[in-house]
Amino acid sequence: MRSAEARAGLPPSPPLPGALQTWLLWRWPFSFLSAMRRRCGPRFTIHALARPPLVFLSDLSEAKEVFAAPPELLLPGEGGATIMPIVGERSFMLADGEAHWRGRTMLSPAFSQRAIDEHAETVRELAEREIATWPRDVPLPLHDRLRALTLRVILHALFGHDVEQVPELHGRLLSMLALTAGTGLTLPASRSLPGGRASWRRFLADRAAVDAMLLQLVEARRVRPGEQSDVLATLIAARDADERPLSAGYVRDSVMSLILAGHETTAAELCWAFQLLAHLPRVQERLAGELAAGDRDYLTATVLEVLRHRPVFLFAIPRAVAAPIAIGGWTYEPPAQLLVCIYLLHHDPVAFPSPDEFRPERFLDEHPGASWLPWGGGRKRCPGRRLALLELETVLAAALSTVSVHPAAAKPERPRWRSVIVTPHAGSRVILRDRRGSRRATG
Repeated sequence: MRSAEARAGLPPSPPLPGALQTWLLWRWPFSFLSAMRRRCGPRFTIHALARPPLVFLSDLSEAKEVFAAPPELLLPGEGGATIMPIVGERSFMLADGEAHWRGRTMLSPAFSQRAIDEHAETVRELAEREIATWPRDVPLPLHDRLRALTLRVILHALFGHDVEQVPELHGRLLSMLALTAGTGLTLPASRSLPGGRASWRRFLADRAAVDAMLLQLVEARRVRPGEQSDVLATLIAARDADERPLSAGYVRDSVMSLILAGHETTAAELCWAFQLLAHLPRVQERLAGELAAGDRDYLTATVLEVLRHRPVFLFAIPRAVAAPIAIGGWTYEPPAQLLVCIYLLHHDPVAFPSPDEFRPERFLDEHPGASWLPWGGGRKRCPGRRLALLELETVLAAALSTVSVHPAAAKPERPRWRSVIVTPHAGSRVILRDRRGSRRATG
């Protein structure tokens, strides 16, 4: 017989106060989500502080139902509103229905395979230049360095060489986006606490400065369009539903959405890759050897396995229930939100045998199946996934051609929330040593 909670339309929830559920999800997300599935099955409810009921789904058939549901019944924009202070209220990432689809379609040429291939040499140059500056033979936290690198990559993809006109933009963005490391986004009430007030004021000052620089770039491009093929050129040439040029505010919010999504997530995924390789010398040495021989198949398989084993998004963008909807035999009603749990789908032993093992070999002979969802699903699937894959492969190849990666601690780092993604808690500390024959080692 169903519990009272299930009859009310919500799957089981742990018999714990909401504050404790929130803390467990915040402190030990991997183990807490896994324990919830063992206790409650493939769907369960978490009652987090200052949130509606969060229903986590880890059955692939139910995930497909969520992604295919009409946007007027499940609103993905509302579920992503946490990041609105950064990306702005006009962001296509937060829009629903036709407004979201129009924004994605407008940007798709800038993220086509052809466009990404044209960007590959720039990514390689930026990666090699950054890696050459990394200290050797000492414990080194990589997160800030990788954030700086991936931010440079996305800024070049967005603005081309125009970004050199505002050299202070890179540093001011890093300062502004430091807010994601705390609770200022996910728990708005913390902004009124003593430490939170100071952080929030710094964020607002940085945001104002960044906005001024972005608008400077937008207006300069309107005056001198040129023949650039970057994202800004795509937005300047685009028209809205009434065939008018896009407003400066809309362009700003679109650009900021891509900045946030295009560097934080990729930097975090690279951090996990370096952590895993440092603690798995067998995988690292096979990868380095095959790269030296000119074979990149194992590199691609390694990247796919990093994305499976340590997805930085533990769940797809929450879908807010706008009207009663049946998913997997359950009828959900407002104000519940449905979260397809990517982490649990990636650790399903049916889809991925021995899911807790890191084995790139699983992707050498076959492509990832439908349960592999690092980019989310449905209309909210990440538009910049090709650029992210290029960066992951390029940075790892550039690093392993010159250094070997060694652990700075006995175990891989535990996850830590950074806004809506998870990163290694100590910044991915590793020790780098020059490889014999590398340019730096012989220079």
